[in-house]
Amino acid sequence: MWRPVRKPVFMVPGLLTAFLSWMCSSAWAQTSLEQREDRVRQDQWEIAIGSGFLMPHRASIRSMIQSHAHMAHVHWSTAAGGLWSCSRENARWGATLRTGTTGAPDHIGTQVALLGTADLRLADGWQIRLGGGWGWTSKVWGMDSANERQRVVIGSPINAAIQLGVHRPARQGTDAPWHQHVGVHLTLDHQSNASFTQPNLGTNVVSLAASIGWPHMVRRPLRSEDTLAVIAVLPAPVEGVRLHAATGRRQPAPLASRETVAEVGVDVRFGGRLRMGYVAGSMAFVRPDATGIGTHAGFQIRFTRVHIDLVHGRYLRRWQPEEGHYNRVVLHAHWRGGWWFNLGLLTHGFRAHHPALGVGYVPGGRHPDGRRHR
Repeated sequence: MWRPVRKPVFMVPGLLTAFLSWMCSSAWAQTSLEQREDRVRQDQWEIAIGSGFLMPHRASIRSMIQSHAHMAHVHWSTAAGGLWSCSRENARWGATLRTGTTGAPDHIGTQVALLGTADLRLADGWQIRLGGGWGWTSKVWGMDSANERQRVVIGSPINAAIQLGVHRPARQGTDAPWHQHVGVHLTLDHQSNASFTQPNLGTNVVSLAASIGWPHMVRRPLRSEDTLAVIAVLPAPVEGVRLHAATGRRQPAPLASRETVAEVGVDVRFGGRLRMGYVAGSMAFVRPDATGIGTHAGFQIRFTRVHIDLVHGRYLRRWQPEEGHYNRVVLHAHWRGGWWFNLGLLTHGFRAHHPALGVGYVPGGRHPDGRRHR
């Protein structure tokens, strides 16, 4: 009888949001010392504690919840600048170390996450924070005992960690003295392993926290750039047709043997200046015993040498009744000429299907710097 092997699984799609925060290199900080903006940069540290709950997005999770979730985090951020600051006012990037209980001590236990983050201004001091990186879960599924077999939420201790939150961090120089060092944070933290290993229901913890923050003024040589001049050198859209193929590994539920899957497709990219473009295309998905065909459309976010596709599709031919549609997040990194490396994740709602690594080719297309390749 086949027995699944329990071992740590490193989650590739978690790199997506972490890579996003790495690409945000950065907006000038607002400081009360305006006459020294060219020589001073504001870093920010914060320590937060809070409480919340584990979202029972699956019926089987509801019975596992025994108490509220509790969390604490240490966060560092710095003002962003360069190309990112042209289209995002007061952008920041940084890192978060988060730890907390899930409210399900017998089935999930404690979770820890290390995240790269990007903060974008909303209004009146509020920011939206996007984060991604690695997470660790203390209690996972296993076959060694009856208790371990009941832990059907996550089958691997190492997973992807993603955070989406709305924050009002401490603000130096505000009229309200208490708010110079006190912040408020509402976050959704997700951990899962993209179905590398079953089970993979994933966790979603919502928490409300208060923080104490303080700025740190750092002397750094900063180069001032004219906004219009920076916009003029933003990467041109890589328009036209892109051919791509990729392969990955998945473990079908419930706890079947891992299988190799593949996907091939063609996309058309068009429109958009600055950082936003549009994508439409079609793909074929291949499993050992079945195939599927789908069409999709969505958006493309562009950095200098990295582009990110966010698309939604419908199956024209599907292999499982519950899979009528899909979402794809694909990171494209330019290699040379018309060649790109692709790292993608195919999902079905809350259910991650599989990650895939492959290549793409743009016949007659452009380099990320706007030059046509030969």
